[in-house]
Amino acid sequence: MPRVNGKGSDMEKQSSAVMSEAFDPLSDCEGVIELAIPTVTRPYRARLASAVISTARTSGYRVNVVAYQDDYGLSANDYLETRRGACDGMLLYLVGGDEVNASAFRQPFPIVCLGLCPTSGNVDQVLADNVADARNITDLVIRKGSRRLVLLGAQREFDGRSLDESVRSRGWDRVRGVLEACREHGIELDPRLIGVTGYEWTIGAGYSAMKRVAASGVEFDGVICMDDPLAIGAVFALKELGRSIPDDVQVVGFDNIYDAAHMVPSLTTVDANLEWITGTAVDLLARRMHDPAGEPLCFQRESPILLRQSTR
Repeated sequence: MPRVNGKGSDMEKQSSAVMSEAFDPLSDCEGVIELAIPTVTRPYRARLASAVISTARTSGYRVNVVAYQDDYGLSANDYLETRRGACDGMLLYLVGGDEVNASAFRQPFPIVCLGLCPTSGNVDQVLADNVADARNITDLVIRKGSRRLVLLGAQREFDGRSLDESVRSRGWDRVRGVLEACREHGIELDPRLIGVTGYEWTIGAGYSAMKRVAASGVEFDGVICMDDPLAIGAVFALKELGRSIPDDVQVVGFDNIYDAAHMVPSLTTVDANLEWITGTAVDLLARRMHDPAGEPLCFQRESPILLRQSTR
């Protein structure tokens, strides 16, 4: 699969060069895009849905949002294999653990995946570079003085040193990035400092996992959380434990949800890059609607870090 991978203006120039060959203005027509997403109750997914609707409207499309897990209790694969109804194209958001058969992608309309897709050779993808993003934020925390790190939000227990390379998801790619940064600095994660939350990346899960890790008695001075709600929960727990942030413990998250900028202390986080992701995905889907031929493409970019009060 051809990949366009980079950050900043270089990435934008490359993606523009690839896409501009086939894109036509859509302001004089209206089509229907379906956004298929497991749920819109999580902060990141709600913001993603809102950004897709706004971006598509600007391009002359309207969006039907289907929460296939919440609305129908279906996996992505089962929804694709049983769905009915017309649309001109689909933006599909998958979560960790979603497995989609290649046959399920054989629809009478094009599909672009928002995020990592296990059957990556069969479908277009637009995604953040979660490995690089996690490596960068972990490197920042280490360079600012923290070396005894907590990893909060692992989906299952592991030894803190290595991962099965065949296991891919947004969450595990972030874990990979954390491990890469630790190796670069000669740091090994203590398994007792890994907070397992399964697929529950919520404030409550972050609070509970942080309390469990602290109860282990192992010293720590930095907390890398797999998303912002986990980080917010961790901050609540640390405050109850009398730990000063960032003097005693630095805390960081991912996705830059609204609350991250307004809590006390405000949270250093990796931006969700939603404007780029949704803009690129809608443009790529528009290209496929006009001309479905060609190899699947993958567009990927690193996200900026937003420095706030939870780091030194």
